[in-house]
Order: sequence, then C-alpha cells, then structure tokens
Amino acid sequence: MAIVDRVLSVLGASTPGIPLLVGGCSAGRTHALQAVSARLPADTVPVYLDIERLATTPEQCYRALVRHVRVADDSGSLPAPASLTSPRAAFAAMLALLTSASAPAGRCFTFLLDEVLDLRTFESFPGLKGLMADTAQALVLAPNRFVLATRFRQRSATLLATWPRVSLVDVNDASDVDDGRSVEALAGLDTHEQQQVLALTGGRLGYAVLVTDAWRGARRQGLTDAISVLAEQMSTGSALERRLRLSYEVRLQRARGYGALRAILDVLAEQQPLNLTQIAQRMTRTPGSTKDYLSWMLDVDLLTVDRKRYTVTDPLLRLWIRLNNGPQAPSEAVIAREAQRYALDRLGSLPDIAAVAAPRLSSSSSSGGIIEID
Repeated sequence: MAIVDRVLSVLGASTPGIPLLVGGCSAGRTHALQAVSARLPADTVPVYLDIERLATTPEQCYRALVRHVRVADDSGSLPAPASLTSPRAAFAAMLALLTSASAPAGRCFTFLLDEVLDLRTFESFPGLKGLMADTAQALVLAPNRFVLATRFRQRSATLLATWPRVSLVDVNDASDVDDGRSVEALAGLDTHEQQQVLALTGGRLGYAVLVTDAWRGARRQGLTDAISVLAEQMSTGSALERRLRLSYEVRLQRARGYGALRAILDVLAEQQPLNLTQIAQRMTRTPGSTKDYLSWMLDVDLLTVDRKRYTVTDPLLRLWIRLNNGPQAPSEAVIAREAQRYALDRLGSLPDIAAVAAPRLSSSSSSGGIIEID
C-alpha cells in the first residue's frame, strides 16, 4: 500500500488515528502531505501548516493561525491575540483553534502539521515545559483530524511511544507513492536512467527531482550520462549542492556540539563504518565524550549505527561533506573524481553499468564547467 493510501486508511479507521509521516531531508514528506490533502474526503477542510515556520513565540504563532485559518462563524469565540497575557495562554488558544474550531458549512478541519516536532521550540517559554504531553492529549480528543510529519526519525520514536493513536507512515523513497510524483519527477528519462537517478540519490524524491532536471538540461549541451550530471550538481551553488548544504546545517543546528560534530562527520566522510574507539582515536578525544557527540548526531539522524559501527545516514550528503571539508570550495577536478567514485559505487549493482563511461574535465571553455564524456 502506497503512502497516501496508508495515511487515508489510518484517518478512515473506525477509531481514527493520527498518521505520522517520517522521512529524511528531501525524502518527499511535504509532497506526500500535499498529495494527502488533495485526496481527503469532502467532509473535511485540509489546512497545511509548516510548524518550522511558525515556531517563534506562542503569541506570534497564534496570530498567524488566526490570520491563516478560516473558521465558521458559529465555531465559538476565539480570544483576540492582543488579549492573551502569557505564552501559556497563547499556546492554549492555539491548541483550542486546532482541535475545536470548525470549518464553514459544518465541516471539520484536517490539519497537516509539517515538522510537528518543532513545537518543542515553545518549551523554553514559561509554563510550557509539558506542552508535548498537553498537545498529545488535546489532539487525540479533538473532533478535527491531524496528519503529522517530521524529518527526524530518532526523535519520532518518542512521539510514537508517548502519543496515543499515532501511527508511523514511513516515507521510504520516490517509488513508494501513488500520486504520480515519481513519474513526473523522472519524466524524460528512460527506465535505466531512472534507475541510475534513484540509485545515486538514495531514492530521495527531492534529490531525484533536481538531478533529473539537471540531466534534461545537460542534454541540450550534448551530455547524456549520470556521472557527469551528478558532478555538475555537486559544484558550489548548484541546486543539489544548496539542498545538501541546507540538510547539513539544519540537522547540525538541531543538535549540540556543532564544531565537534562537524569534525566527526569529516572523519566518517573519509572512511566508514567506524566504531566508537576508532572515531575517538581519530578525534583525539576520550571515548566518553565521543559517545556523547555520536548520540547527538543519532538523535537528528545524521548518523546510523549498526552493530556498534557508525555511518552517515544520507549517502549523497556524505559525498557533499567529502567535497566541502576543506578551506575552500572544491575544484572541478576534485568534484569529477569524487562524483565518479561515488557514482560507480552506487550504480555497480545496476545492469549495463559498463556502458557508463568515466568522465573527464572538458578542455574546452565553452562547456561552462560541465564535465564531458570520452
């Protein structure tokens, strides 16, 4: 059963549940929420809310909701934002709007809350330390419906364990959808080329869209292979490179120990998997402090651990780190070499890989820095 069908099944159960879409950066969570919104039944009004954008102060968040959500005239009175005297009162008003307000024509709302774990931002305000438990209790009793999403897989485990009636919907990859998004994203490529794009991007829809767009554009310059396109997209300032940089910074900013975490990622970008002792030796830190650093990165899904050996979770992000752990932007030659090394490793299991030629740097300035094929 594809993602949208699983979400609708949870919402349509005899006792409706709360679907939680979990997928890493560029896995396609937001696109999946939009697809769910388009297929909701007519008895509900969908409202998409990006909590990451709204999580400033409870008062500002409530003001934004009042402006954005059109409630029925007979929905009951909502307090005016100016009348709220504390962060606690503002958060209570926000929960009341989400859970109890009704839409015009007697319909209920279905709120699609993207990056729902960013509600924890409000815990730093007076009276709101227990807000996640309060939110869980309010949502499960509400007449309105909810679909949640987050990029943080490890942190979502806590939500699944403590919030009633929450059901995990794993946003696996670009092929696990039923709304035509993967077909549209990969349009213009043949079956073998589509397999290469999905292999190179780890199946993440956001990455696949950017690589496919670049491939279609490269064809106008006579380039027709995946490795050249990937190398071009790893250049500083390209669309894919910017997306990877954002993924890197967002996760590090959510974790602690920024500088030490970057150093560990540099180590694993060069060689993985490594165990705790090996990482500590390369960091010249104690195993105890290194274990703390590793746990902080596991918490935001930057790393994965299997049998006590650590790896960077996103393979394409690992390539980006390898290219950008020096004092200056990587040269075209370095990008070409590392992109080829990465691509041949990722594409090695696909049929006809021998037909993919090794790229070389163009000797002609007219190529605009894009790599050509022998």
